Amino acid sequence: MSEMERLNARKVIRYALVRIGFRMDQTGFQYLFSAIELVIVDPMLLHKMMGGLFKEVCTIYNVEKVTSVQGAIRNMIDTTFNNHSFLEVNKMFNTNIFTIDDKPSCGQIIGLIAEYYNLRLYKNEEYFQF
Repeated sequence: MSEMERLNARKVIRYALVRIGFRMDQTGFQYLFSAIELVIVDPMLLHKMMGGLFKEVCTIYNVEKVTSVQGAIRNMIDTTFNNHSFLEVNKMFNTNIFTIDDKPSCGQIIGLIAEYYNLRLYKNEEYFQF
């Protein structure tokens, strides 16, 4: 991935997370952000969360326990679920993925946002019209 592609991916990831309702000031935001970026580069990491993906995030942020990263991301999902629903994801994909009562797993959120980038669905957004 070139530097320009990486910068574009970071912009899209940040936009998607904020649009869904995640708050940038939460501890898990950077962990979630980095996990999505890693999955965009290597989608196979999504199949080995604790031993692969979260371990990589721990390395980036010098965190000793993989469960700390997983817990921070899970807490963000729980907080966002309690304050909003995840229905914005339906709008992003133009289909029904979640109902008002659905709370996604860490893997679902990471995978969906990575796919949002990979499928270039953000190009339909007004924010990205240059």
